[in-house]
Amino acid sequence: MVRTYRFRLSAYTIALVLFLMLTLGYTYVYSRGVILEEAENNLTSTAQILNSNLELEENELLHYAEIVRDDLRIKEYMFMTAKVGTDNEALVALLDRQFGWLPVERAVIIANNGKILVGEEHTDLAEYLSQHDPKADVFYFQGKKGLEMVAWASVAYEGIQLGAIALTHVLNSAWLEQLRQTSGGYLFIEENGIIQLSTLTDSIGGIFAPTLDGRVVLANEPYRIRPLILAGPQKHAPRIWYGVSEKELLMKLERHSRLVLIFTVAGALAILWVGLAIIRNFNRPLSQLMHMTRKVASGELPRMNKSVPRNEIDMLSNQFAEMLQALREKQQEIEQAHKELEESAITDALTRLYNRRYLQEVFPRILSQAQRESLHLTGILLDIDHFKQINDQFGHLGGDQCLIQFSRLLRDTCRASDYVFRIGGEEFLILSINDNKQGGQLLAEKIRDIIENHPARLGETIIPMTTSAGVSHAEYSLAAQEALSHLLLHADKALYEAKISGRNKVIADTDADTLSAYPVNAVS
Repeated sequence: MVRTYRFRLSAYTIALVLFLMLTLGYTYVYSRGVILEEAENNLTSTAQILNSNLELEENELLHYAEIVRDDLRIKEYMFMTAKVGTDNEALVALLDRQFGWLPVERAVIIANNGKILVGEEHTDLAEYLSQHDPKADVFYFQGKKGLEMVAWASVAYEGIQLGAIALTHVLNSAWLEQLRQTSGGYLFIEENGIIQLSTLTDSIGGIFAPTLDGRVVLANEPYRIRPLILAGPQKHAPRIWYGVSEKELLMKLERHSRLVLIFTVAGALAILWVGLAIIRNFNRPLSQLMHMTRKVASGELPRMNKSVPRNEIDMLSNQFAEMLQALREKQQEIEQAHKELEESAITDALTRLYNRRYLQEVFPRILSQAQRESLHLTGILLDIDHFKQINDQFGHLGGDQCLIQFSRLLRDTCRASDYVFRIGGEEFLILSINDNKQGGQLLAEKIRDIIENHPARLGETIIPMTTSAGVSHAEYSLAAQEALSHLLLHADKALYEAKISGRNKVIADTDADTLSAYPVNAVS
């Protein structure tokens, strides 16, 4: 039998279709392994991120407890109440007035003898603290409000141990939902094998029995899980788990398999069509198309110029070129979305300035640059004077307009090489590298003058603003984190001096050395 060119082409086409089918099977098996492996890696990475976030919350709550503990007036009032026996109303009023702004759920102060000085309504927490000696500064407690993160600090006055202060943050459904939105998975709070709270609401009250390989079955569906590390003793405390659904992962695999099948069938049909075109002497455009197909199969997205459609093969080539362009555009959209996501993680949503998390990340690099170039790294800590009165008088919309105007003026006034952060409600930080120490103070004075002369607007209403600033300088002999703490502490002291001396002023830390005995952030 004579094997014609058409016969050979048909045989080759059938062989290629079979090869594509085998490729589809291999791709399915390979994709399943890749997706599950990537899911496992992502699960571990996300759990590490959640652990870091949880540790940040623990450190923040402990910092609040230490702020209250170190307040001299709190110690004095505790001494009067616990040792002298005076009424605790003054202590309660002082705590509410001085630290009512703290974002905590409950606050308890107990004396050494177990007497509740503040927080008599929180007897469950007070009894736990009086009966136990916590082995860590932060621990977790199953109270009447649910699982609570507790930071406590013992209080001593003039060498006399007075008692302890405890602040709590409740890990409720809203807290879990916030973590879920960050992680994209599911959160479970489990105690003694029973789910107490979860973002997967159907699982609440169900049995939670994880296996050694990090899996658990809930409602007949498998989940891959990782535990979150909680501070303090964990013998009888509830545990928090992060997990993802294997069913959802396999659904992604099924969608991917369908897409591969569609492309395989389309490819097989294209091969048949191209075979006929080759028989009709379309070898050159076919060779070009096959060349582009091989590049796409290897993961490339090459550019392909469209031609005048003289026949079907030209039209197919043009459609393939459009498909490549669409894929490139979709890839660009994904890259742009990824870039915007990275930017949102380091900026403040309202002011579009850098946030405190980015300050921790970028400060070592800025410090190293200034030290390497033998320049001075200056920190300028500013806040809006009488911001609470602005909120009271003009509402939170007025307050937001002040923050937006304040941030805009900071960006316009600072140099491109300066870093501007929003580190608190109305508190901002500028990191500026200068040839001398006076450069930072001159910049702060310039900003103060501009703020005073450029009020904010809420509709037709003009909202005047002034700012106070504390200027400090980095200490190069310290490690990066210690240098940042030193810089913020001294800038905060200088800002405090500017506040108590009349506001609308700039004070350098060299003029604020006498403030070490004064409470920080006592004036808004």
